[in-house]
Amino acid sequence: MEVFEIIKLSHTSKRSASRKLVFMSQCTGTQLVTHYIHGSNNENKNNFEIIDEKTVYSGWRTIVQRKVRMRNNKVVDFDLVGVKTGDSAVLIFAWDTKSKTATLIREYMPASNRILWGLAAGLVEEKHDNHNTELAARHELEEECHLKNGKWIPLLHQPTAMDKYSTTTIQCYLVLDPEKEDNPKALDEEEDIEIIPGVTIPEILRWVNNGEMNLVGGFGCLLAIEKLRELGEYP
Repeated sequence: MEVFEIIKLSHTSKRSASRKLVFMSQCTGTQLVTHYIHGSNNENKNNFEIIDEKTVYSGWRTIVQRKVRMRNNKVVDFDLVGVKTGDSAVLIFAWDTKSKTATLIREYMPASNRILWGLAAGLVEEKHDNHNTELAARHELEEECHLKNGKWIPLLHQPTAMDKYSTTTIQCYLVLDPEKEDNPKALDEEEDIEIIPGVTIPEILRWVNNGEMNLVGGFGCLLAIEKLRELGEYP
């Protein structure tokens, strides 16, 4: 509904409304922009029109070439990176309220050829009850941290874009007091992960600052730390 309320603004407000919509589209993918494009024929010249889109590579990752008419009417080609099994992913920050520590992972990152700190994370796929986000997150926490249950708190009002050129969106969760899983689901074949419990927030902030954690993991950690402050779990 918010899309159409913005479209109905007066002529003097349309430019600012357009900026707001563009910002929101970067957080939610192309769906909101598409609604706006089709919501008002008079404003098409101020929006981003997807003219053509095709998959040019399809392995585990996909490359989609998208042709877009920009607001200045120029036509631009973009190469977008996706994942074959779905366009959603999850991050999970596990917190022990008694010890005031988190469980993180150290994982091999093939692009940088390094082992970096990170959070339990993974894709939301068809096998997760037809792309159920929280179920996917529960599975990933079990697989990568050997933890289950606990109190689950989503950290975003809606999934956000992973990157400017990625079609994947991410939802982040804070889990309070998960329990140990003695018979966890197996890791994926390509994963090399070490589980590290008892991690303090000052350690996490240092690793984020020193570039020892991947960017997405750092984003999830900062969201979780802010929520922990809000809950009185961290000063």
